Amino acid sequence: MAVAQHTARAAWGRTPVRMQAAAAAVERLRAEGIYLAPVRHHSPACALAVGALIEEVRPAVVLVEGPEEYGRLLPALLDPRTRPPVAVLSLGTEGGGAGFYPLAEFSPEWVALRTGARLGAEVAFVDRSWVARAAGSAGDDPEGADDDAFARTLQSERNLAHSRTIAAIAERLGCRDHDEVWDHLFEARASERLADWREVFDDVFAWAGLARLDYEEEVLDADGSLAREALMSARVAEHRARVEGPVVVVTGAFHTLALVEALTGAPEGEAVVSRRPAGGYGAPASADAWLIRYDHERLDGLRGYGAGMPSPGFYERLWTAHREQGGPGALGASLLVDVAAAATARGAQVSLAEIASAAEQAARLADLRERPWPGRTDLLDALTSCFVKDDGGLDVGIGRPLGQAVAEVFGGRALGDVPPGTASPPLVQRARERAEELRLVVTDSTPRRTRLDARRTPRHRERRAFLALMDFVGSGFAHQVSGPDHVAGRGLGLLIEEWEYAWTPLVEASLVELSHQGATLEAVAVHRLHLLEHELATTGRSALGVARLVAQAVVAGLSEHLDRLVALLRSTLDVDPSLESVVGGLHRLVDLWDARVELGLEDHADDLLHLLDHGLATVAYLVPGLGAVDADAEPAAVGTLVALRDLLREAGRASQAPAPDGVAHPRTDATPRSGAPASTPDRRDPVRRELARLREDRGAAPGVRGALVALAATDDALADDVLLAEVRAQLSPGADPVSAVRFLGGLLRVAPDLLLHTPELFDAVHTGLRDLDGDAFLAVLPDLRRAFTWLKPAETHRLAQQVATRTGSRAERIDVHLAATEQDLHAGLALERELTAMLACDGLAAWAVGAPQHAAAAPAAPAVPALPLPDQEDLP
Repeated sequence: MAVAQHTARAAWGRTPVRMQAAAAAVERLRAEGIYLAPVRHHSPACALAVGALIEEVRPAVVLVEGPEEYGRLLPALLDPRTRPPVAVLSLGTEGGGAGFYPLAEFSPEWVALRTGARLGAEVAFVDRSWVARAAGSAGDDPEGADDDAFARTLQSERNLAHSRTIAAIAERLGCRDHDEVWDHLFEARASERLADWREVFDDVFAWAGLARLDYEEEVLDADGSLAREALMSARVAEHRARVEGPVVVVTGAFHTLALVEALTGAPEGEAVVSRRPAGGYGAPASADAWLIRYDHERLDGLRGYGAGMPSPGFYERLWTAHREQGGPGALGASLLVDVAAAATARGAQVSLAEIASAAEQAARLADLRERPWPGRTDLLDALTSCFVKDDGGLDVGIGRPLGQAVAEVFGGRALGDVPPGTASPPLVQRARERAEELRLVVTDSTPRRTRLDARRTPRHRERRAFLALMDFVGSGFAHQVSGPDHVAGRGLGLLIEEWEYAWTPLVEASLVELSHQGATLEAVAVHRLHLLEHELATTGRSALGVARLVAQAVVAGLSEHLDRLVALLRSTLDVDPSLESVVGGLHRLVDLWDARVELGLEDHADDLLHLLDHGLATVAYLVPGLGAVDADAEPAAVGTLVALRDLLREAGRASQAPAPDGVAHPRTDATPRSGAPASTPDRRDPVRRELARLREDRGAAPGVRGALVALAATDDALADDVLLAEVRAQLSPGADPVSAVRFLGGLLRVAPDLLLHTPELFDAVHTGLRDLDGDAFLAVLPDLRRAFTWLKPAETHRLAQQVATRTGSRAERIDVHLAATEQDLHAGLALERELTAMLACDGLAAWAVGAPQHAAAAPAAPAVPALPLPDQEDLP
């Protein structure tokens, strides 16, 4: 492998003529007072060289690659209280997305701004506006974007990463990728060599210039590079003509060749110069941009950042080591110790002998690769060799403490800081201050969890309201992971709820984008509330959707808007044709009424009861429609009936409350006996009457009737002899076997235990199925199997025993148990993954999930709810 101390100077004679001419042009520009500093973004080596350049030449102007509108943020960027990593957030036009311009302590741009300002130089940004870049070129920074709209970077280095020349250099040097090539040629230099900025920038210019020659003009035009370079070169010329004294220009190294040729009038520079407007560019562009805190996770190239040096935690420590007296020589050992400590804290076992072995191996690798000290890849190779004890490598997944430790130490966890009231909208600062008041940690971007007992602790209610508010506005700060969820209607019997939160740069970016909707979180939430209300009022009037919105508003502390939302829910109940939606909405309503003290809804309790009465009247009106559903819709209809039964039970608690004034409750006994007091009205009676009518309707859907019969039997509203008569009538000779099985399926879904604990019912089902002829039995067998899936495993076992006893067989011949261990499960999952990968490799991935082109022809599968697993003692 080539020695890192060798520079690119020795190769100039073998470079293309164009590069040799450009190298001479660089020297002429320096003589004219223009010092081009080609850099790699977030490179400590380039940052040291930039600092040395500015210290030596004492420029009048320092120009930095970055959108021109960032000039108004210079006071905040130069504020002593601003601590990197930070980023400038640009918001494009609608549909144009947003972009980050990150700055770390070891970023050359950060060093240029701070050093230049300290020495009295004028500093300015000289790149195209982000709005122009986002709107003018769909190809501008495409690889900086992913599914996250805020992940686009304004410092993309994709052209260097994809260069054929750099790939060839990597292969010749035995490096794995362009990152290792960079480390080998530049980051591995001693501190005193990096202070020789002429050598550093000449070598970086050669490295990036050769990569630039891999790309045709059409490619560079399509990705916006030429338009950006036209503006940058014009601004450099303008500043040089305006000021007395040197001009330092800090740009991504990929652009330097184009700038040199445009500034010196080389023929190759015409591609750039020709794109300048005839009348010049005029005053710098003006657009909104905000300074926010940033973190190492978003800066990490290995975690998806388009311009990132991988492992920013490592390079931050390398930057610090360069500036300290000892230099980077001892950096490797300290990093290995820190990784071992972090892994041990997570439960891994790392001995002192293993640390010493890794340190020795890293040093030997560096010596073999002719580097003055162990670099990033040397240390990672040593870690993999000496610390890894299985085939997981440095995986950072769950249960991989070593990989998580490497990600923490090498990736870093730093979160920068921005002075309050400088360049961020008030919404960001107020949200952060509120989080700090509630003792939520926002000093770094590490995900954390907080456990809340909001039912009994007022302070926890405040914290829950803030977390829910941040979730409602879409900030990305927090989400609930367990416990009572009043919006979804889950876990309401639990006391403790758990939330996960993290104050990341994306949270600040989201709040910046939301700031035009209001200066406070409450104002933004009200804006979103109105939008959702309008959407629900105009498209698909859903009682469940409106009820969830009511719950969201209450949980997020927006109860002052409850009157308007209740009115919307009332009107929606009048027009929603879906019984499932109405029942779901009323479930949310009863849940809120039950939690009225915890949620501060005591003053609205009567309103909720009014609305419950109104909704139950709507339910009574919609119930008859269940009788007309077809076979495919029966499972959903039965599920709605089960939910309705639960709703009626929950509403029974509220039925004991006094009836709201002005509400005439329907009465089961409409004409009380003379002299007898009127019976207490029950708001559930109209629904019960309609359910009874539907149960007695012989023309109703069989599955729905079966479910209603089971519901009535379990609620003691139907005598056992009536239940048996219903089942025998369905399974009697001459009856339609398909309808009989549908009836049985509805019954078993609602109350499967009836078949096990009612011997007469078991006899009736057994006799009816036994008497079916062979063809009829085979015709209904699939539906029959589906009907019996509602039994739990322990219930299936007991049923098999009863069938065996009745038929004179042995239970083990009917009830077959397959013993599967956890190892069997893992083996099966591994085999499934391998098979799926093989299918995908052969272009047959659709086979693993079902061919989509046939999906329309297949009947809809019935909705099968998850059943609770039996207790251990219930297992045979």
